[in-house]
Amino acid sequence: MGKLFFYSDQVVESPGNRRMDELLFDGMQPVNCKIGYIPSTEDKERKYFDKKVEYYREYGIQNFIFFDLYSEYNPLKINELLSCDIIHLSAGNPIDFRKAIKNCEMDKVLWDYYNQGGIIAGVSGGAVQLGKSANVFQLFIGASIDEKLDTLNFVGFEFLPHYNRWDDDFIRKVTDYSQSTRTTVYAGNDGDGIIVEGDTIQMIGDIVVIHDQKLK
Repeated sequence: MGKLFFYSDQVVESPGNRRMDELLFDGMQPVNCKIGYIPSTEDKERKYFDKKVEYYREYGIQNFIFFDLYSEYNPLKINELLSCDIIHLSAGNPIDFRKAIKNCEMDKVLWDYYNQGGIIAGVSGGAVQLGKSANVFQLFIGASIDEKLDTLNFVGFEFLPHYNRWDDDFIRKVTDYSQSTRTTVYAGNDGDGIIVEGDTIQMIGDIVVIHDQKLK
């Protein structure tokens, strides 16, 4: 299996993000690294893609591919995507992102990439895709959780980004959800993140682990 990088956010100024990035590129020569960018939403003008290219170029990376799941989706580019050293799942609405992944039947593609040792970095809503479900996002938008909102399900926990932005009422809802469903939620402040390799979970920053029994 490969590695999974759960970023709460991804900004150059953050020491935590810098630490995550150092581990992301560990053992690589950035000048030879290729990143496959998968957008969470339509990005015809490449507004969000260009920002992320600028971010990664801070590390000397020059080789990128834009793999669209919307109007420019091209299955002939899948082999090129699989040749990337890192696949980046962008930030955005995790429910809409999930629909796009399913519509393009990308689940197996991403699982095969991961099982063959690939590295996947998800940011915010993109990181949610790596987890067990997107149910916590339903709590955020005020929807009832009648059925599981599945994601790629690489790990047995859910990821909650931007923990420092949520008020006490929402945190209580997440805690109640964790207890009632016996689901573990890893919550990261902006600047924090999680790295998963096999059975090993490495926490970068002050990660809050919300268990089914108690809040740590």
